[in-house]
Amino acid sequence: MSFRRTVAMSAAAAALAAGCSAADAVPDSAPQVAVVRLDTPVREPIWSKEAGAVIALAEAKPQVVKFSTTVSSGRLTTRTVLSDPFPGGLGENLAPSATGKSVVYAPLPETDRVAVLDTGTLRLKGSLRAGEAPSFVTVDSGADVLLALSQDGSTVTGVDVQPDPGEDPAVVTRNHVRLGPTGEVDGPARGRLIEFHTVGPDLVSHYKGAVDAVEKTADITFRAETATGDLVKVSRLYAAEKGTDRLVAIDEAPGGDKLLVVAQSHLGQPVLHLGVDENRLYAATADRLVVLETNSYEGFPSGEFTVVKSIDYRAALKDPQLKEAPVSGVAVGPERVYLTLRGVPYALSVAEPGL
Repeated sequence: MSFRRTVAMSAAAAALAAGCSAADAVPDSAPQVAVVRLDTPVREPIWSKEAGAVIALAEAKPQVVKFSTTVSSGRLTTRTVLSDPFPGGLGENLAPSATGKSVVYAPLPETDRVAVLDTGTLRLKGSLRAGEAPSFVTVDSGADVLLALSQDGSTVTGVDVQPDPGEDPAVVTRNHVRLGPTGEVDGPARGRLIEFHTVGPDLVSHYKGAVDAVEKTADITFRAETATGDLVKVSRLYAAEKGTDRLVAIDEAPGGDKLLVVAQSHLGQPVLHLGVDENRLYAATADRLVVLETNSYEGFPSGEFTVVKSIDYRAALKDPQLKEAPVSGVAVGPERVYLTLRGVPYALSVAEPGL
C-alpha cells in the first residue's frame, strides 16, 4: 500500500493555475474552478460518502486511487491514497457501498470476482463472486444488491452484498442482456424490489422484480453516450444521445410497460459524462459543466429540463495541457463537482450552485 500526503499548491498558486481562489472559499453565487494536483491520472471517479472523498481508477496501472482536498491557512492540500496493484487487472468502473458501510467495489474480470476495498485505506477486505468476468458494476442500494455486468456484456448478475460470514453471496438475479462489450448497467438508490436499467449501443431497457423473478419490463430505442439514474425516482434514467447535443430523461409510461422520453434539452455540445445528486443533474461537455434540475418529485410538465447554471470550466485554466485534456469522469460531492482529466495528473473541483 502506498500513501502520500502533499500540499498541491498554495492559494496563490491555485489562483494562478485555475484563475480562481481556493476551492472551499468560493461563494455559491459565483461558482469557481480549482485545480487539484494528483499523483497519477485517474478515470471513472465516484464520490464516497463514507470516506468524504473521490475514489477513481488509475489510468496507467491497475490501481484504485482516493483523493480529498482541504483548505487550511490559505493552502489547498490534497491527500492521496493508492491501493496495491491488482495483477490480473481491473474492470471498467467502481461502485460505492450498497449498505452504507465504508467499502467500494472494484470488478476483477480475470478472477470472476469483485474486490471489496476499505474506503479509508483502499486495502482489500474481501471479494464477491458475481458471475463470469465481471467488468462493470453498480449497486441497488434499496435491495442491498451488487449488480455486475460481464466483460462481454451478455449477462447481469445480482448478488446479495450481506452474505453470512465465510460464505459467497447468494445470486439473486441473473439476466441475459446481450449489451456487447460497451454496455453499462445502472442501479437505483432506493426501493425494495431489485431494479436496474441496462444501456446498450442502441437500446435502453428497464428490469424489475423480486429475488429470482427479475424481468425486463420495457425498453426504448436510444443511442446513449453516457447515462445515470435518478437518486430519488428509481424508474428514471438520464442519458446523453451519442453524436448530438441532446440530453434526455427516460421514464416509465403509466402502467410500466413502456419507456418514454419525458424531458429533453439541447445543450450546444455533446454531453460526455453525467453525474447526479438528490436535486441536480450535472452534464459535462468538452468545455462546460451544465447544472440542471432533476424535478424528481414534480416531473417535467413542459417536457424540458430547467438549466440552473452553465459553467465554462475551461475559461479559468491557464495551463495549455489542462485546457486541452479531455474529461475522464464526473463525481458529485456534497458541495463540489469533481472532473477528472485524461492523460494528466489533475482534477478540477467546481463549486455547485446554491439551491
